[in-house]
Amino acid sequence: MKRIFFFLIFCLFLPFNVFSNEISIVDINFLLKNSEKGKKLQKEIDELNLNQRNIFEKKKKELKEKEKKISSKKNVISEEDFKKEIELFKSDLDKFNNERKISIQEMNKKKSNMIAKLIKEINEILINYSKEKNISTIIDKKNVIITRAENDITKEILSILNK
Repeated sequence: MKRIFFFLIFCLFLPFNVFSNEISIVDINFLLKNSEKGKKLQKEIDELNLNQRNIFEKKKKELKEKEKKISSKKNVISEEDFKKEIELFKSDLDKFNNERKISIQEMNKKKSNMIAKLIKEINEILINYSKEKNISTIIDKKNVIITRAENDITKEILSILNK
């Protein structure tokens, strides 16, 4: 009986908002897409992709022109010379494909590093925010099925990130 009495008194004096801020959610994808830094990052990535695409389109056109020249020489040059030119063309084509593959891999790596840097900054903000607001757990919104709207701190984090 005494235990129940002490428990009830303890619950009365315990602030109710202690439990309300233990778990919060944040939409990381929203932050990446809608923050000023995220938009700037996406713009940089798009420009890099466009530059890369333009370079390879130019090389592709050059290879097509070379292929046309080789085809037009088919009846003019000897069969051995024609085979040599075809082999050179194939090696150029292989080189082009390898360069393109390596460039795409480097671009993906650069993109991942840029995004990781922004996510690291967001994580630092979340750590500081959780300390300030006494939040014990912050979960990415994509991993949450149901929660109350007041648990979503995405807009608050967005305003801090944009500063």
